[in-house]
Amino acid sequence: MRAETVKEVLSAVPFRPFVVHTVSGASYLIDHPDFTMLSRGGRSLYISLPEGEGERVRIVDTALIERLEPADTSHAG
Repeated sequence: MRAETVKEVLSAVPFRPFVVHTVSGASYLIDHPDFTMLSRGGRSLYISLPEGEGERVRIVDTALIERLEPADTSHAG
């Protein structure tokens, strides 16, 4: 996926939660833009993971992102 596409979704106003799907089948919920960072060159997306103790980060190569999908927030609350 193009880094510009990821940047556009992360900087959208208002921000809308979304899910990153990778070619390996992994998926990551992005529920707030402050918990992600796109590297300067756009090659890597750093995702802060909510589960577990301590700081956990997943680094995803943007070329291996298959798609971005709006998160289902209808059950939030």
